[in-house]
Amino acid sequence: MLLIESDGKSLWRRAGIETPPSVLVHRGQDLASVELPAAGRCLTKAQVPVGGRGKAGGIVECADPAAVRDALARLLGSQLKGHTVHACLLEGFVQGEEHYLAVLADPTGGGVRLLYSQAGGVQVESANQGGVGFDQTVEAELPAVMTALAELRAALPEPSAAAIARCGEQLAALFFEHELLVAEINPLFVHQGRAVAGDAKVVIDLNAIERQPVLMELLQAGKAHYPDAWHKVTEDYDFIEIDPDGEVGLVTTGAGLSMMLLDELIAGGARPFNFSDVRTGQMRGDPARLLQMMTRFREAKGVKVVLINVFAGITDLAEFAQIVVKALARMPDWNLPMVARLIGNNVEKAREILAAQAPQVRVVEHLDDAVRMARELASSRDPAGSRNA
Repeated sequence: MLLIESDGKSLWRRAGIETPPSVLVHRGQDLASVELPAAGRCLTKAQVPVGGRGKAGGIVECADPAAVRDALARLLGSQLKGHTVHACLLEGFVQGEEHYLAVLADPTGGGVRLLYSQAGGVQVESANQGGVGFDQTVEAELPAVMTALAELRAALPEPSAAAIARCGEQLAALFFEHELLVAEINPLFVHQGRAVAGDAKVVIDLNAIERQPVLMELLQAGKAHYPDAWHKVTEDYDFIEIDPDGEVGLVTTGAGLSMMLLDELIAGGARPFNFSDVRTGQMRGDPARLLQMMTRFREAKGVKVVLINVFAGITDLAEFAQIVVKALARMPDWNLPMVARLIGNNVEKAREILAAQAPQVRVVEHLDDAVRMARELASSRDPAGSRNA
């Protein structure tokens, strides 16, 4: 899970990595009272957990306080790359050459990868690197990364070498302490023996979150920025909104099967609203989890149909069918059509239950039929009709 920049930089500062002077401004705050972090020019940066903010208009260079207020008024509450902007980071300008430095997990190489480039900034991936480049995968241990950093330092000129190597050591220590997947600084401003982190790309491992109280605190404080991750941590199942204007709400089990279903829908011209792995075996007869999902579907502005795809091994599909019946009974004003494709343990009994107690649920046997029916229902209903039909 990618952290917003301000949370990533809070980790940088904990590790001793210098960051530019900054102020975080939240949505709903009185913009007239906002104080700039430094004199002179300022960057106004939308805080959303996604890359490419600059190219999408989410980073604005401001010459004076009036320009800052204008940028804040435009960005706060807006949609940027599918995310609502709940906060903006105001930062003072930093002088220096733009470098790139990263420590990241490398599953393919079976270790940890240390990356450095003297050509940083927004074009780092396509830049013609005329300076020093460094790319080394080592064992997933801090001493091994420190050894690689010593090799990097030896290849760089002073006084930049000392500042870059020290920043790398702090970054590597943070990476292992918090069990991170990615710790990247781009750009890393280097000037007269000083290194300042101009950005923060931090990807955390949600599977390790229970061992990481600092990261859990960031996640809890930033629930508005990380609704899907917070949902997984607190509710113990996956529900990830992938298209706020999506037409098909998904109740699915199994990450691989769910991804395949997303591909099938998109290939057929439908727009899925979410990814999910509902883990039916943990419902234990309780419809609360399904009701949460149905509530989100109903509140979504574009969802026109709900597609259920459950492949059951241990799960008793008859029990799951009863959960569907209970959920519909507790939501009597539910009016979105539902298509269910159920495969596995006790499927015939599940079909009987739904036919007798929830006939509005269209039950099909084959995945192709389920996708086709969901797509047809979505295309035949407008958003207003999906709420009032």
